[in-house]
Amino acid sequence: MFRIFGASALVLLFSSISFAQNLTERALFARCYSHLTGKPVPLNSSSMADVKAGLKKGIVACNELLDKAVLDPTSGYLTNKNDSEARAILANLTSFHRSWFTANTVEQIQDNNNETSNGTGDIYDSTEPALFISRAVLSSTGRYSDIVTSPTGVHGLREDQPMGAKIGVNWAVNFPGRRIYGNNGELNVNKFAFMPTVGNFTTNITTTASSFAIFPKIEVGDLVGVRLKNTSDTAVANNVTLAAFTDQRGNNVPGLNYMFDINTGLGGGILGTPVYIMMNFGHGKGTIMNGALKVPRRWSQTNMQTFMCATLPALRESDVMQYVVGNSSTPFRNASSCVMCHANLDPMGYTLRNVVTTNSDFARLTDVSPETTKTSTLMATFSVNQGSVTGWPSETVPNFHRQTPSGRVYFRSFATGALVDQNVANVAGVGAAFAATDDFYQCAAKRYFEYFTGITVSLYDRTDPRNATLNKQLSEESVKDRKFVEDLGAGLRADQSVRNMIKKIMNSDYYRAANYRP
Repeated sequence: MFRIFGASALVLLFSSISFAQNLTERALFARCYSHLTGKPVPLNSSSMADVKAGLKKGIVACNELLDKAVLDPTSGYLTNKNDSEARAILANLTSFHRSWFTANTVEQIQDNNNETSNGTGDIYDSTEPALFISRAVLSSTGRYSDIVTSPTGVHGLREDQPMGAKIGVNWAVNFPGRRIYGNNGELNVNKFAFMPTVGNFTTNITTTASSFAIFPKIEVGDLVGVRLKNTSDTAVANNVTLAAFTDQRGNNVPGLNYMFDINTGLGGGILGTPVYIMMNFGHGKGTIMNGALKVPRRWSQTNMQTFMCATLPALRESDVMQYVVGNSSTPFRNASSCVMCHANLDPMGYTLRNVVTTNSDFARLTDVSPETTKTSTLMATFSVNQGSVTGWPSETVPNFHRQTPSGRVYFRSFATGALVDQNVANVAGVGAAFAATDDFYQCAAKRYFEYFTGITVSLYDRTDPRNATLNKQLSEESVKDRKFVEDLGAGLRADQSVRNMIKKIMNSDYYRAANYRP
């Protein structure tokens, strides 16, 4: 009898585990607190005390917690920047947003290194793409489409403790940069060397003459806000040139814009920011685009995978057969299997045809204090002196890098199966084309849904005949998950509020279930 009862108890135990159980109110709040702040609920949390006492529901406390983190649209600061929970939410979401990008450090810029570009990390913030998204999420006027349509970049606002307070000493210690500690205050000046426009060029490290410019230094410390870039971010080096191609002055390179504001982007929100372009350019310093082999297609690939959740190839064979050129000297134009990717990536990359990465200077400098002077990788552009070539040429195009930077957004929508085919005038046009699709918003919904529930939703073109077998293999659960993400995406497109979308996820049956499965 005991054995029968024991066996029955085990059956009841395991059957109860197999069925979804909802979290208690306090467990729900503990879950959202961890997801939003990246930390456990403090023992002295007044919100948790209210939830335990039954004074408020867990979801109400979750929404109130999220609403602590609001960025002022003018100053960019958190409206309550001294609130530790607001700071934690901003920092944690920015960390999540940074995970979207496969390239998210200046060390991933091709040809960037500490020998010739030791100051790149002091003027370019590699977290700017993530900060763009955080601003769109938390600013009181933020819209999700801003991340690919804003005409300007963003600036992270940070506060740092004095070094003495950090290490527990009572004498003055400067914090000069991200890689070097010491007492030399000149490093704080952020002085950069540029190749001079006149004089004898030499790579002799003891005799190279250089010109100098002082640039704003990106801040370090706790993140307390994100604002749009403004005139205070202007960084123009006048009467200087670039070390464009190792042994050639920038002012001797036809059409090179060698004096410019290093913080001015090309529009299109994240897509046109200098640091994002450099981290995803895919070509070394001094490489000039030619319309065939030399095209910044890695940038296009990152755009498609990050913002559109595209699985390449994003075109069908029937979409590209007219672009297959069997006798082309460009190898990937000979076969449809290659063209299915390149027809999507290359014409989009044409909008960056004028871009070249270069260096401010390459040599050690004859300055009063050469050890405190820096050099940096920079994004420069060529001036336009002719219109764009027609279509998508299969061979190298002369003077391609000085043509009008028009391009094309060409792919199959996973959301509708429709062929998206839009000519664009520039990088901003690429962003606008993205923001006009359901894919852009469903991709965001997929990312946030996975972050808050751990459930991965596969977004692919269900109308593509190649996916017929996959469609038949989908579980009822998978179909339901995708429908939920599609609905989240539709809501995001309608109101542009990621904050509202997060609240919908936290208020869903998925989130209330102990195993995230209602």
